[in-house]
Amino acid sequence: MRLIANRIGVIGGGPAGLAVARVLASEPGTPFAVTVLERSNDVGGIWNYTPDPVCHYNIPQDSAASALAKEYDECSCTTGGFPTPIYDDLHTNLPKDVMQFPGVPFPKDAPDFPDRKQVQQYVHRYYNDPDNRLQGLVQLNSEVESVKYENSEWVCTVRRLSNDNRTDTLKFDALAICTGRVSHPYIPCVPGLEELAQENPGIVTHAKEYRRASDYIDMTVLVVGGASSGTDISRQLSFTARQVHLSVRSNENNDALEPTLGAGVNQSNRLRRHPQIQSITNDSVVFVDGSSIELPDRIIYATGYLSVYPFFQGNDQLEVLTDGRRINNLYKYLLYTQNPTLAIFGIPTKVVPFPLFEYQATFLAKVLRGIVKLPSHEEMQSQWDDLARQTSSHKQLYEFGMRQVEYQNELISIINNAYKNASDRERLRLGHVSEEWAQRRKHTFELRMKILGY
Repeated sequence: MRLIANRIGVIGGGPAGLAVARVLASEPGTPFAVTVLERSNDVGGIWNYTPDPVCHYNIPQDSAASALAKEYDECSCTTGGFPTPIYDDLHTNLPKDVMQFPGVPFPKDAPDFPDRKQVQQYVHRYYNDPDNRLQGLVQLNSEVESVKYENSEWVCTVRRLSNDNRTDTLKFDALAICTGRVSHPYIPCVPGLEELAQENPGIVTHAKEYRRASDYIDMTVLVVGGASSGTDISRQLSFTARQVHLSVRSNENNDALEPTLGAGVNQSNRLRRHPQIQSITNDSVVFVDGSSIELPDRIIYATGYLSVYPFFQGNDQLEVLTDGRRINNLYKYLLYTQNPTLAIFGIPTKVVPFPLFEYQATFLAKVLRGIVKLPSHEEMQSQWDDLARQTSSHKQLYEFGMRQVEYQNELISIINNAYKNASDRERLRLGHVSEEWAQRRKHTFELRMKILGY
């Protein structure tokens, strides 16, 4: 099956959306007509810091249905933007030479592990660089409210947030979803949690709202979740809170937990580590091993996010796409098997996102040009089903780690095999992942410990 598309809609103007637009705009031949729709008032996505987040979510919130059941307007902070999870003292956990977009280095004077401001500036520089041909492609303050596939085209209803909320209808041959995965917090169901949140507003929050450790001076805080944000927030709180507790699952990543075991924390205020929460009462939190602690002043859930696409709500064509925890039926983790003119970016986790986006975008460009021939719908679905059967959980299905190298190389190999002439292959801007990059990626944790101390 070969696809030919010209009008490409990109939902989201963060790093993924900008990477897709850059690759499509730079594709040789007749230019793609690319439109990027960004609901905020600036490009940058997650890296746009919002100092006063007012996030609205259910407690608990463990499925797409529960997230969509609550009607709210997230555009509620003083910046006029939409709340992002970026906090004040955030540094990347990836070195700049690994994190960067291919061929677009950070400034030489940037530290090895840039802070949030430096990454935001880097993304804006990527957007403003005339060589990337992104100017004029992005429509800001444009929120996609609904998406339907009708008469072989994607029909998007777009609300213009800066123009009296008028709505427009835009039509595309193909659609790239680049909205990220940090809009709808995931807060698991725990007996007693809902009652606690209702009776004590503000005691339970999600890491998306965390901004600074100074907001928790002399408090007892329980952080739930042992991945990157949970451990980094716990480390920061160890310098201001009276006591910090960290609840983790038994299979949490040991590398991420290292700061809780020694490096980077306040040595006079050691963190107390606990297993998963079993239940919450009026005066205590009970863990699965039978131990308990007195009810803390604050509980911060650093448990990740749900995959939710509100603009697909009520679209019976895409009912099987996601339940919030798991996104289904994606060929090469990118193209919807039943209609490959729909691409969803950034689904793999534990990855280096910026280069991943460009590799995926390059693959998409060659598919939409008709250069890369796709298998039949049935074969693409069969490949996905086989992949899903080989993994015991949705986490294993999407968690890449060093498998990102193999994945990106596979995409490039498919493109190379589609070209008959070696000269065409040589013109590709991206090639197979270098061994140097792979080794730097592999040893990122050790490098971070050496430079940052955590």
